Amino acid sequence: MNMKINVELIKKLRAEKSWSQDELATAASLSLRTVQRIEKDGNASLESKKAIASAFEIKANDLDFNEESSAFSDQDSESFYFRIDNGTKLSEIIGGAYAYRFNHDDPKTEEEAELLAWAAQSVQDWGDIWSDLEAGDKVKATFDLTNMIKELEANGFWFFGLRTNEEYPGVKGDKWPVANVFLMREDNPKIIKLDLTKQG
Repeated sequence: MNMKINVELIKKLRAEKSWSQDELATAASLSLRTVQRIEKDGNASLESKKAIASAFEIKANDLDFNEESSAFSDQDSESFYFRIDNGTKLSEIIGGAYAYRFNHDDPKTEEEAELLAWAAQSVQDWGDIWSDLEAGDKVKATFDLTNMIKELEANGFWFFGLRTNEEYPGVKGDKWPVANVFLMREDNPKIIKLDLTKQG
């Protein structure tokens, strides 16, 4: 069964890595023809979708087509952050993380500074205890996180995030999950609308 996926995002991620379609096909263990077809018509099987997501080290559902999706490319860290609009998505990034990379646009008022500080501390606190929560408590936590996201949006800030696996400085071998979170003003020019009415 084929599903609609975000061609614009695939092209942007491929450009971020300076990959040709052939290089993406190799990284995803797909045929070049499959990648070309996906980028042309925006339809992919679940297996192809998972393979492409794995090649880019993102979650498969990040490739879902959604007309409201946004992201931005942070040139300083060379990371591609996806917009987070609910607590479930945020918990997937922060839950069980070993480290946090939190960044934000500069606050313009003391109220904004307090809001961003509260959000940063909440993200780290929930992430630190996530593995110890019971299933029911995780449901309540995602509800609280969604409310936090809504409050930030009401004040003009959008959540963006990405979970990465990184080596600990000075230690070779094992990689550890890192929660990367960025709070940006909704009018920040770095934000990219990923989904277009016409793809391909």
